[in-house]
Amino acid sequence: MGNFLAPQLEIDRDFIRPPGAGSELEFLTSCTRCGKCQEVCPEQTICLFSLTSGAKLVNTPYVDPNESPCTFCLRCIEACPTEALNLADYKKRPAIGMVKVQRDSCLGNQQVMCDYCVRSCPVGGALTLVNGIPVVSEKHCTGCGICVASCIADGGALKVIGVF
Repeated sequence: MGNFLAPQLEIDRDFIRPPGAGSELEFLTSCTRCGKCQEVCPEQTICLFSLTSGAKLVNTPYVDPNESPCTFCLRCIEACPTEALNLADYKKRPAIGMVKVQRDSCLGNQQVMCDYCVRSCPVGGALTLVNGIPVVSEKHCTGCGICVASCIADGGALKVIGVF
């Protein structure tokens, strides 16, 4: 008998877990909601869901790289006592998300020379300029959000979305 709940958990998810989280079902069943991952995060990127998010998610960690970039220091994985965040899952899937370019907002699309996002990207080849417009490599982008924080376009032209 298969687990019919697991696929639905991934479909319903509109948030990003910290590095090293496996499938949502595995994560929810192994996370003790201790908050140690949040405590050790030097960038204060990791947040914990409140009760208003529902009993299933309360006190579980999430990240929003659009608000605060993740540097992938992996201290959260080291601090996790149950391996809900673990190195094996991180190595299988090191990306927590993917950057999408909002073409309407991007300065390059408005014929303004700008390369802040490309220069800020810590992963070689994840962002390149093609005819002055940033192009994201799905193979290399980790979804860290550093380019989002570096974007100078009014309202921002980059957004990290989760990859599940």
